[in-house]
Amino acid sequence: MSKKEDMVVRRAAFEKNINKWMEIEELTVGSCDAIMKKSNSAVVKAMMKAIKMDSQKHKELLQVVLDCLDGTVTMTPDELATVSSLLDGHTKVEKDAIDLAEKTLADSRHFVISHIIKYILDDERKHFSIATDLNAYKAHIYPYA
Repeated sequence: MSKKEDMVVRRAAFEKNINKWMEIEELTVGSCDAIMKKSNSAVVKAMMKAIKMDSQKHKELLQVVLDCLDGTVTMTPDELATVSSLLDGHTKVEKDAIDLAEKTLADSRHFVISHIIKYILDDERKHFSIATDLNAYKAHIYPYA
């Protein structure tokens, strides 16, 4: 198999995996809905809703992955330059949220509350990482950034 043929096969497998993953995320949404219908617990409902929203977000992001593969979605240095200072400010807000969540978690003595705060803290760390990474993209698509 030539290198080009290998690349075509690998891309097809990659796309197949992304599509399958999107199907799994859709199953997760349905599963969360079923659990929320059955439960009377505010904690269970809130956590299942969080998972459902994450799965919906994952499905949307996976679609962006597919759109990037076919060139539908692009990103230019000018687009990043427009939001760069806003991303700098956003990372500070996320860092403040992380610091507060860490303090709140350290002060919490209730298992369920600690679990929920830890979940939110993990999200805040992820948000900080996403904003930081997005701001760093400009160095990869614009060599003089």
